[in-house]
Amino acid sequence: MHFLTTALLFACTATATLQPALMNSKNRCPTHYNCSPAKTSKAIQAAECAYNTRTSTTQTFAVFTTDHQYDGNHGAPYGTCEAYTCAVPKTPGEMKDCAGSWTFFWDRAHGKNKGVGTGCIRDPQTGECGCEDSDGTFTAGKTDCK
Repeated sequence: MHFLTTALLFACTATATLQPALMNSKNRCPTHYNCSPAKTSKAIQAAECAYNTRTSTTQTFAVFTTDHQYDGNHGAPYGTCEAYTCAVPKTPGEMKDCAGSWTFFWDRAHGKNKGVGTGCIRDPQTGECGCEDSDGTFTAGKTDCK
């Protein structure tokens, strides 16, 4: 099995704030965007994109795109998370099918499914569930991150 280094994984999350998405749409993405991404994080787990906001102002939604080179790693899928602070695309009217994408929303008025939709954030070396505190520190086995 191929493993990402822990440093790579957690370097991308150091500026994240624990705030789980309220809604999600798997294999769906916007038909158009009202702005450019405020923050782009590469080689992270979909769960990290769903559980953490990544912007200094109010994050409204994020689009995760799977990078299949990491498919064999604990915590997959891994990919690119683009975080947005502009108006959310109307759902379902401004969404389309996008295999390998996952859109996360930080309001209850958008998205197809409730909650983050992913499993837990996993340790890339062991696969053990854990969570990240807002300072980016990951602790395997922990469930009460702040």
